[in-house]
Amino acid sequence: MTNPDVMTKYGAKDALVKLAGTSLVPQDTYGYYDIETFKKTFPTTLTLGERVLKQNRGSTGSGIWRVSVVDSTKVVKGQALPLDTKIKCTEAVDNHVEFHQLGEFMTFCEQYIIGVNGQLVDMGFLPRIKEGEIRILLVGKTPIFVVHKKPAEGADSFSATLFSGAKYTYDLPAKWPGLIKMFHDSLPIISEKLGGLEIPLIWCSDFILDWDQDKKDVYILGEINCSCVGFTSQLEYGIQEKIAEEVNTRTKKWSFCSSKSLNQLS
Repeated sequence: MTNPDVMTKYGAKDALVKLAGTSLVPQDTYGYYDIETFKKTFPTTLTLGERVLKQNRGSTGSGIWRVSVVDSTKVVKGQALPLDTKIKCTEAVDNHVEFHQLGEFMTFCEQYIIGVNGQLVDMGFLPRIKEGEIRILLVGKTPIFVVHKKPAEGADSFSATLFSGAKYTYDLPAKWPGLIKMFHDSLPIISEKLGGLEIPLIWCSDFILDWDQDKKDVYILGEINCSCVGFTSQLEYGIQEKIAEEVNTRTKKWSFCSSKSLNQLS
């Protein structure tokens, strides 16, 4: 099975921070590992536009917040917002909306930073999430199927989970050739930035559409998951055979490496 170190490096939300500045993740993506840095930096990054804060733990959108300033006319880009600034916060778990003062909300978010592996990822909100999040499920380097997850209707809805009412469409990878090629070409970069370890056995990567400077479509990585990946309802794609093949390949490689090491010792 996948090495625990691989699951930690790929599955943590701060994989996005490590990939910031590549073609996969925008440069203005930040990680907060202590409360002091979060409280010092977030009032400024929020002036760049709507942001998404993601906790390292949790699932189904829990602890993932879309945050915007209620009165954008008072925002000066790059100038830290006062702590009494009124903000609008939408949690992905069910798309519910809350209004808070900035300082109050940041105090609430401290719970996501404290403790083992506590952290927050801060990245720009991508409005084209309304067109759907696109998930590639892979076995090793082989894409098995693509899930197009379209959020529920509603002005504030941005969560792409079934729990929040999103609709899922399952496609063969051939229907998304541009995305698949881009991701395959990026695998060496992902491996390098995340520690140079072997890629997970069963994993998925979620993308959101954006525009580049020429108004052409680009795909932005929103998350990697390799510790809680659901696939049993799509067995018609032959995923069980692919898993067996990949395990067999890896086992043979490990056996060869072990035999080689023993021969060298002898």
